[in-house]
Amino acid sequence: MVKNIFMVAGEASADMHAATLLKALRKQYPELKVSGVGGMELQQAGMNLLLSSEKLNVVGISDWWDRLGEVLGGYRKVIRYLEANPPDYAVLLDLPDFNLRVAKKLKSLGVPVIYYISPQVWAWRKYRIRQIKRDIDLMLVVFPFEKDFYNQQGIQVVFVGHPLLEAVQLKSQYRTQTEVVAAPRIALLPGSRRSEVRFHGPILVDLVKLIRQKYPKAEIKVPIAQTLSKEFVQEHFYSEDVSFEESNSHEILNWSDIAVVASGTATLETALIGTPFSLFYKVSKLSAWFYRNLMSYRDFIGMPNLLHKREIVKEFFQDKAKAENLFQETDKLIQDEVYRNAQTASLIECRKKLGDVGANQRAAENIHQFFVSHEKRMGKLQANAVSKG
Repeated sequence: MVKNIFMVAGEASADMHAATLLKALRKQYPELKVSGVGGMELQQAGMNLLLSSEKLNVVGISDWWDRLGEVLGGYRKVIRYLEANPPDYAVLLDLPDFNLRVAKKLKSLGVPVIYYISPQVWAWRKYRIRQIKRDIDLMLVVFPFEKDFYNQQGIQVVFVGHPLLEAVQLKSQYRTQTEVVAAPRIALLPGSRRSEVRFHGPILVDLVKLIRQKYPKAEIKVPIAQTLSKEFVQEHFYSEDVSFEESNSHEILNWSDIAVVASGTATLETALIGTPFSLFYKVSKLSAWFYRNLMSYRDFIGMPNLLHKREIVKEFFQDKAKAENLFQETDKLIQDEVYRNAQTASLIECRKKLGDVGANQRAAENIHQFFVSHEKRMGKLQANAVSKG
């Protein structure tokens, strides 16, 4: 029997994981039909793209307000499609502001919902647990502590490991201290969203000036996310002392000695590669107020620090996200080899805390098992209804 699945992947990393997951599912269901929201990776994997995820790639209160019409238009388009074409199942990845609303609609249509890569309700907006318990049939999580959290809430959950483990390889070689100090290789990652580049660009421009003053031979590269154009990045973050690269950020992080990374998936990617770095993030004052007042985890925002339950990577959020602070930490990572090596060792430990490789394959296997058990249960209900009739 041909299965129809609806999928949503909200940003570049989720799109990549969803595409790998879809390929794994097709081994079990060669005639699988998939429609939904995603990017280039999912489309190339054979999904009928109803809406580009770029339309929904927003962060922070001000960004939501600026693009409210676009996001609402995308949501209405998805809802109209689902009402006209109810799928057999739905698989939603990340993007909780959008996906939890979609999940509510799917539930009203009687569609079983699987969520892969959990909303961070353990960190903030914990009230969403009620909706997850009501609308999500199976939660597939990528961090070990999330399984305990959802078990305590009585939600069906499976820890599958983190998909980045198979996508990101550990750095193969580190340069000597003499090489690092003489001509440091530095990667600057401003973020994958337009709003992030707008806020972070000016900070990084000032940081580049400070780096050049002390390290005139430094090589500085900026990888540009697939969700952004080179022209847009350079509009908000332009420097003649920087090389803007439209290549894989993993390659640049592997090349670099030190990195400065905007908070998000890239911080975990940097940790798994093993490149020493500092973490920063800046949003509007209104968004910052919401984060500070709604966060349950107040000590850290970076996943490497959350995994270790201590600060192994320096964090600079909002008022602390200044070029001077970032340069001071970058300079320390360059000059102090013992300090840098200690952080590197802790970053390498992050891999061990995330389970084994093969998360997408395990996710596909659990989804297959869910399909089988759901269809058996529905078959029994139908048989009972017929016998009673």
